[in-house]
Amino acid sequence: MYYCMRYPFFHFIRIVSILNIFFFRFLFITGSQQQRTPAAYRSSSVDVPRGSTNRSLVPATNSRNNALERVAQNPIRFHEENGMMVPDGYTSHVIRPAARGDVVTMARAMNRDFGAKAKAMFQSEVDAAREAIEQDLYISYRQPGKDFDCYRVGSIGRCFCGHALNEHARFNGKSRRLKCKSGGCACDAFAYIPSRPDEAGEFWLAKRPGFDQSTWRAKCRCGHAHDRHEPKYKRCKECSCSNFNSNFLCAACNNHWEQHETFIERGDEREQQKLPTGEFYMPFAELPDMQQVIFTGSDAHMPSPYLDAAPRQAVQHGGGMRGRAAALQAPNRPAIGYEQYSNSSTRNDNSAAQRGPPRGRGPLRGSHRATEE
Repeated sequence: MYYCMRYPFFHFIRIVSILNIFFFRFLFITGSQQQRTPAAYRSSSVDVPRGSTNRSLVPATNSRNNALERVAQNPIRFHEENGMMVPDGYTSHVIRPAARGDVVTMARAMNRDFGAKAKAMFQSEVDAAREAIEQDLYISYRQPGKDFDCYRVGSIGRCFCGHALNEHARFNGKSRRLKCKSGGCACDAFAYIPSRPDEAGEFWLAKRPGFDQSTWRAKCRCGHAHDRHEPKYKRCKECSCSNFNSNFLCAACNNHWEQHETFIERGDEREQQKLPTGEFYMPFAELPDMQQVIFTGSDAHMPSPYLDAAPRQAVQHGGGMRGRAAALQAPNRPAIGYEQYSNSSTRNDNSAAQRGPPRGRGPLRGSHRATEE
């Protein structure tokens, strides 16, 4: 205050600046209120009358009505094509499901060493099936009431206690509870549990550098392995877990371990339940080509699974990739890699006549029936 009284000029400048601020603020408020248009007459870029330069005078509701009127005046026309109503100017393509499922061909196309991998994966089951056929004693791992086995258990099959089947008592025809003979083990009955990550659907673990499959153990939801649980009551030795609840799913049926049981059966008992026995107990008994792969570790007897395996005539006369695509989309096309040379004369193979007439089996299907003969 003293400063303003001593210097009146600065006091005058201060009053003028305050008045200017209030004056310009008043002009701004009144001007914005005058320029604001009602909601019904806001700017629109649709259907502006010719010669009109002010778009703010076109009601927004009229643009919507005009758009609906144009649609009503020019309706979308449809035509029937392949049993479907298709808008004019569009082309329809019918999506047909695969007439013959061919999972093996896809797997071969994705894995160059498919034969070796398949043999390694199923070798333990092949050995278990051979033991079962020789001894007429079938030990399998499956869900109760199901008509298929999830896994064939052999002498090296692992029990929940951590010991193999050959470390348990042998089946004497009476008790099916095979007690563990390993010293200090409280296991009173053999209960199979997956011993490899691929049996539990964890296929990616084997691809990790330095992964040791022998150290892998199926785990409970508590985070501890099955051999860290009591074999009799399934209580965890490391934490307060009162029962083993698997944190994995069966690769065959997509269900938990506790939903399975280990069955010890004779051949006649399985036949009464209409379960496969004998040669039909072998893996892929219904898929002879695939069974040959897991026996030999080679898929050389199967034609190429790639796109180049399309019929040559379709490729030559169809024009490159389009011809191949047309051949693959044919409704009566056989699965790639199977039945491409149903007629032995088209292969120029001298040994075709010695083998006799073609068996005429479809892809992934054998010529035999899985019934008693």
